[in-house]
Amino acid sequence: MEFIHLPWLYRNLRVVSSNDPSLEGVEGRVLDETRRTLVVQNGEREVRLPKSVIRFSIDGSEAIDGRSVCQRPENRIHMNWRMK
Repeated sequence: MEFIHLPWLYRNLRVVSSNDPSLEGVEGRVLDETRRTLVVQNGEREVRLPKSVIRFSIDGSEAIDGRSVCQRPENRIHMNWRMK
């Protein structure tokens, strides 16, 4: 399933790798998505993740490079992707 084309709100996200070591392994439910960030509910707190520095998976999918999805969610859903 191509999670790049689906809405990510209320799906489970896990940061696979990051340029910022403090973000690696962050898990939670996606509460909001903007052009450059994802907001994740991690326990009792909300964590804002910059897309440009993380690789993440949605509901256990293949890892997605955050730099490749730095656009508004409504545009991301309708774009055509060439996967490498």
